[in-house]
Amino acid sequence: MGSETPMTATKTVKYLCPRALDTVVVDGRLDEASWRRAARSPRFSDHTGARALFDTEAAMVWDDRGLYIGLWMEDRDIQATQVESAHEVRQDSHVGVLVTGPGAYYDLAVNPLGATSEMVYVWKEAYRDDDRFHVPEFDLAVHRPEVLGGHTRTEIRAMRWAFSDWKLPGLQVGVQVDSDPKRRDRVDRGWTVELAFPWEGLGLLADAQSIPPAAGDVWHVGLLRRQVIDQRGHRWQATWSWQPLVLVDGRMPETHLELELADS
Repeated sequence: MGSETPMTATKTVKYLCPRALDTVVVDGRLDEASWRRAARSPRFSDHTGARALFDTEAAMVWDDRGLYIGLWMEDRDIQATQVESAHEVRQDSHVGVLVTGPGAYYDLAVNPLGATSEMVYVWKEAYRDDDRFHVPEFDLAVHRPEVLGGHTRTEIRAMRWAFSDWKLPGLQVGVQVDSDPKRRDRVDRGWTVELAFPWEGLGLLADAQSIPPAAGDVWHVGLLRRQVIDQRGHRWQATWSWQPLVLVDGRMPETHLELELADS
């Protein structure tokens, strides 16, 4: 998660997610009719609401099989080194998807080479009281997750476990890059990401909804982009998102998009 400065609260953004018009082929090309019809986000912004340096837009569609997310990213200097899926992917430029459910949230990072990093964060109270987490995948003795939050008495409810071994079943990732991320001697254009999240895989995060869900159901999703920037010898990551994220000892999922599934 990293050390982050708390951000000012923002109103939750709602997105009416249309049903897919056709079969979404997860190859990163985003050329299906479903993507042409789906409403795109406004240009991503930083935590103050200021427009990001590079254009970033996103859209989502769904069907009975899963939730699909597409992202279009302008980038003049695409950087990535990690070709294998590992936590180090988060040190590259990457896009992030956070899917929130009762007591937990799933955090996916994807870099321009298609490598991924997956995390599941479970709040301490939910871990203690909810049978969903009393399974081998979340055994504290075996997986030894990182503990986040709870540094003071007032923050104890923010304490959560960070599990890096759980993988979302059936996740599909497609990436297309308009340049070569391994070359630094040319001006790049950008990259696109196409993702498929099977509903069965997201069952861990279902909030009393049926799986597969029905039109009218609401899910909570956060979309962000972390961009590596080299500026006068100083290397850092900028964070841009669809809606300004609230950070108080970590990301606060209640400020994510309210994703309402629509029939058409």
